[in-house]
Amino acid sequence: MNDEDIREFLDNLPDKLDILEQGVDFQIQKEYIDYSHTFDRGELTETETVKLSSILYDIKMSIEDKKKSLTILAHLGTIIAFRQIEKYYTNPDNALKQWTVLALQECKMFLASALTDQSTGFISSGLGGLNNRLRYYFLILPSSDRPFSTTQKNIIKEELSLVAEDLNSILESIDPSDTFVGLTVLAPMDISVGSLIETGIKKCNELGNFVFEPYYVTNQSIPDESEIKEIIKIIKE
Repeated sequence: MNDEDIREFLDNLPDKLDILEQGVDFQIQKEYIDYSHTFDRGELTETETVKLSSILYDIKMSIEDKKKSLTILAHLGTIIAFRQIEKYYTNPDNALKQWTVLALQECKMFLASALTDQSTGFISSGLGGLNNRLRYYFLILPSSDRPFSTTQKNIIKEELSLVAEDLNSILESIDPSDTFVGLTVLAPMDISVGSLIETGIKKCNELGNFVFEPYYVTNQSIPDESEIKEIIKIIKE
């Protein structure tokens, strides 16, 4: 496998693999990274690589055996290893869906590193991303005890959409509840997500000072109803 083969292969991979589109649970990320660090880079022939990947389809093999197989394949950093992980990714064991996503990306990372002799990395978060943008969840509150009016919720949507567009970001979804507004935004890595939401809040408040300046942001998970109640208490304290 020469540099030209690797470059051609990487050039034909979709960009969505640069930032993991699929959200990966933080604990699984930590477990994978910790486990991955117990393996060194290795070398196998094409035949040996395919044989190693057969473990993934053997119903007699445990999930732990398959985790080990995926991690070893990832550390081979070869085109054939990537293709074997990619094949399994189309129909993995339920318990290994997110593990396979991480193995696929790590294998690509090693392939890219082979071209430059420099280490490269990948970015993963609980909410994932799309087209080189990371996904964030924001929660903003009314400045008073009164709920947001329909007009105010429309202003929030319009102003945040404009600010996101100016910052090469995308307002992906909005949940306009009376007592809060939840938003998911796709933002590139070269901007401050704080400046995005803070600029949006400032723009809204120029039209009536109705948005509470403190806010909540995460890229790990979208909070459920009970979590939102606790978040609101913390923000308001």
